[in-house]
Amino acid sequence: MYLKPEIIDEIAAELAIDPAFVEKDWYSVQVLKVVAEHQSDSIETIFAGGTSLSKGYGLIQRFSEDLDFRCRYRTLSSGHQNKKARSAYRSSVLECIQTIDHIELDETKVKPASNYIKFPLSYPKQCGGHASLRRDLEIEFSFTQPQLQPQRMPIQSMVATFTGAAPETNILCLSPIETGADKFSALTWRILKRDRDHKQDDRAMVRHLHDLCALTPLLEEEHALFIETAITSFNIDQQSGKRDTNAEFYPSLKSALEQLKRDELYETEYQQFVDAMSYADDEKMITFERAMASFESMVSLFDV
Repeated sequence: MYLKPEIIDEIAAELAIDPAFVEKDWYSVQVLKVVAEHQSDSIETIFAGGTSLSKGYGLIQRFSEDLDFRCRYRTLSSGHQNKKARSAYRSSVLECIQTIDHIELDETKVKPASNYIKFPLSYPKQCGGHASLRRDLEIEFSFTQPQLQPQRMPIQSMVATFTGAAPETNILCLSPIETGADKFSALTWRILKRDRDHKQDDRAMVRHLHDLCALTPLLEEEHALFIETAITSFNIDQQSGKRDTNAEFYPSLKSALEQLKRDELYETEYQQFVDAMSYADDEKMITFERAMASFESMVSLFDV
């Protein structure tokens, strides 16, 4: 089904946001619904990343336009068997996604690798898009195995929430502690490896700083588990050349923190990101100063 423009406009006006955000959120949830219903005998799909924190757990109040998934093997198998399972899963999940009304998959843009599959999905844009939003939905399935147990959570679009409808679906979501650990590692290596002149420079990487601050109460409460999980996440990241910081975790954390403090552009980028993507009330907006204080406090946990 197509969204009626008048419904989009009404919800956008009520939430004081651009209609393009309501539209993209709705199509994201339609994709999530189909992925949640996809069946595989060998692999279990787990919703991950920042969007799982907002749509699944309600722990962050910002728009997240990527849909990230972890693919967990149902049974321990040999490398050859896992390779066959990944191949079958890729084929079936792509076939499943191609059945979604008004969502288009260009198979020439699918980027398969040994441990992930990544691709954009286009959707109807009655609202004309928005400068802060990517043109397409970005989808990634990672075969990096989760460390912690996921939780099944309901998923509801802004349209369903506003109209009082039931959640469109429910799906297993990666533990928010593990997502926090992944973001802690990702923020560290992204800062240390960043080249602002590179054509693929990610100005929105400050999203990790924002989200970690929002997760602070949970991560402090479960600090021992967070530390253990973050160390493992960092060690996994270091196996990739483009993520290798050439230092142990704590020295890398200290270097990243100092670079955040020293480079004034980060504060500008952070404010631009929050202004564009946060839908929190003004008094609940996470400021750069607050996010930095939270990150510095987290870094101190690893000084052992």
